[in-house]
Amino acid sequence: MARAELFREMAQLFNKPRYLYAALDSYDAVLRRYPDGPFLVRALIGMARIHEQDLKAPELAIQAYREIIYRFPESVSAREAMACVARLQATIGQPTPRDVAEAYEDDVADVTTISQVRYFSGPDYARVILDLSIGTTYERRVEGTSLVIRLPSAKLSPLVTPVQSFPPSNGMLRQIRLNSRNGGVEVRIECARLRDFAIFALDDPARLVADVRGTQPIAEEPAPAAVESQIPTSGSTPGSLVRALGLKVKRIIIDPGHGGSDTGAIGRDGLYEKDVALDIALRLRAAIQRELKEVEVLLTRDTDRFVPLEERTAMANAWQADLFISIHLNSSPTPLASGVETYFLSLDATKEELDVATRENATTSRSAGELQSLLQRIVNDTRTIESRAFAQSIQASLVAGLSRISPTAGFNRGVKKAPFVVLLGANMPSVLTEVSFLSHPKDGEALRTIEFRQSIAESLCDGIKRYIETLKRPGMVAAVGKPE
Repeated sequence: MARAELFREMAQLFNKPRYLYAALDSYDAVLRRYPDGPFLVRALIGMARIHEQDLKAPELAIQAYREIIYRFPESVSAREAMACVARLQATIGQPTPRDVAEAYEDDVADVTTISQVRYFSGPDYARVILDLSIGTTYERRVEGTSLVIRLPSAKLSPLVTPVQSFPPSNGMLRQIRLNSRNGGVEVRIECARLRDFAIFALDDPARLVADVRGTQPIAEEPAPAAVESQIPTSGSTPGSLVRALGLKVKRIIIDPGHGGSDTGAIGRDGLYEKDVALDIALRLRAAIQRELKEVEVLLTRDTDRFVPLEERTAMANAWQADLFISIHLNSSPTPLASGVETYFLSLDATKEELDVATRENATTSRSAGELQSLLQRIVNDTRTIESRAFAQSIQASLVAGLSRISPTAGFNRGVKKAPFVVLLGANMPSVLTEVSFLSHPKDGEALRTIEFRQSIAESLCDGIKRYIETLKRPGMVAAVGKPE
């Protein structure tokens, strides 16, 4: 593996294609000599990237990605490989058929195939995700401590394990059992305890997501008007339960946007959003650990890997986080667009806000507008109020910190609301912040520097500290203007 990666570096450094073929030979040696070894996926990804990025041979890259799907059908790597295959087929003018996962049975037009079951389990929360070939209707019921979901017209892929049992140390989940009967599939999610649940569907790719909780209830479906009417539109203090109880922040989850095959926005000279977001997140973690020593900090990813959007929120819930912040970089077809903006999850959004959500939801949702009806069973008044206050604090600190660097970097685009999938179902105050524009000539170039990225991280840390201070002193609120 080391030899293969060194050969690829040499090829890029000296512009010698022969080193690329030497790297491919070394990767192939890994596959032949160690077929059950720990570097199999890494070798296949290396081969795929050489074919795609260096040799411009998408057909051969597709073969390597399909090998990952065939060998590890239920892994996150396979899910990422499927996305890569679809993207490459589109670039070479081929259709993107459902045979991306060739190990699966062919889909019947009106029958949904459950291709994979994913889950996250914490002490008082669990999320179960069913990956589907196409969307479908479902029925639900509760039997004791089990949530039962029936898909009337569905079948199981032969690669899905029908019964998965978990030890008590796993947390909420005890067993997931899938039974095929009467032309459909029944999914039984057995929990240690079950107080409440929420189920919602997502599209492109199709998934069914079930959240279960043991003691803390999931909010009943609120009326959109009722939710928004309780969100302050000026500098008034939010009267939330979090402040009333004086709860403390002990754990923060940082979510670097995108990753792996999902590059996010691409700036001038090929600067990827996923790389800049990860670097800022790592710097933010270090800053929080330095400034808030009593707070634990975790990342949804600390390397360049693909993490599905719905799994990021599940991590935060399962880890019982007190705050969640997702870091992104903005982009615009207008090169002079600049500044910072921070979002919180809401049922109501303008067309401009929905456009941003559509881009950030691109790996998971056909249209951001389609998600608004789903939010009604998820959004809780207290979390919405606190998320807005958290967003105000983050936005104020970014504007103050980056304005010292340049007027464009610190331009205040406001606190806004939009239906981001990555915030959907979060138990804690959560925000998504667009910290700069990759597409801006000056700011895009500044994002290549350590100094600018460090300034962004320190500004975010300051915003988190400001918000935590408002929790300690309920009379305080973040000082930022009304959302634009």
